[in-house]
Amino acid sequence: MDFREMLYITTVADCRSITAAARKLYISQPSLSHIVSKVEQDVGVKLFDRGTSPLTITYAGEKYVETARKILLMSDNLRKELIDAGLGEKGRIVFGMPTERAGYMLPAVIPEFKKQYPGIELQVMEAKSDELLKALLRDDISFYVIPRSQGELPVGLKAESIYRERLLLVAEKSMIQDDMFLETEQAADRMSLSPTKRCLNLNAMKDIPFIMLKKGHSIRKKTDLVLRQYGIEPKIMIELSSCISAVQLAAAGLGVAIVPQRAVDALGGMERFNCYDFSVTPESWSVNAVYKEEMYLGRAERCLIDLMKQKFNREASSAVPGQ
Repeated sequence: MDFREMLYITTVADCRSITAAARKLYISQPSLSHIVSKVEQDVGVKLFDRGTSPLTITYAGEKYVETARKILLMSDNLRKELIDAGLGEKGRIVFGMPTERAGYMLPAVIPEFKKQYPGIELQVMEAKSDELLKALLRDDISFYVIPRSQGELPVGLKAESIYRERLLLVAEKSMIQDDMFLETEQAADRMSLSPTKRCLNLNAMKDIPFIMLKKGHSIRKKTDLVLRQYGIEPKIMIELSSCISAVQLAAAGLGVAIVPQRAVDALGGMERFNCYDFSVTPESWSVNAVYKEEMYLGRAERCLIDLMKQKFNREASSAVPGQ
């Protein structure tokens, strides 16, 4: 067995198709089929049942793939350690982020990163949180940046906090009435806020339509959890794939949306909406770098994560929602 064969077999296992795997590996289907047959002949067992569609992996195949992934990860770790030992400045970092998060986080850190590591190529996989998790488990990426706590992750993954991000309810200015707020004194006492910083009573929002992100997004999971805690079955007006689009629809008076503060900041020039806390303990989540516990993070990868911490921890500490 060699590294190339292990990579090919694990890719076939991921794709459940020789054709799809060949396309991903940029080789011909007959060549890949020949390599799979050769490996099966070498190990003396069938790794795949090709009589089904999609192709299924045998028990022996599962064992092969499990071990092959470990070996490939060890090889990648060794490569990074050797680069670090030689203080090399050439290489590639492949990591993941949701599309919108990449749009506002990467411009803030890439210029400084490229000053320190001009020879390092950055490749970003932009996808929903569920897809990024699968990519990490397949070792397609070294890490991904997502609001996902340690307790929500599979065993063997580590969540390293980058910064805490406020969650806000966004609504067109005339949509929120005075009777939808908690009593001013109650909110001020329990939140240590001035009386002008009022908190919405989420129970008063039951009849207002919600603008939601589609399932699979972290903010959708968080919103569903919050609404369940309040016993609210939301009237969903529309489901989207973009927090920024959700803010824009809320600003148009089509409903309310719960979004990360970064989505609000991206539309800071808009004056048609207000932002509100919706809990006596202002809701927030930790934006984390998630990677495998046994993953070796090279100097360049560590630098990239640390730059994110420096930039966004500083901004988060000074951010205050507008009302």
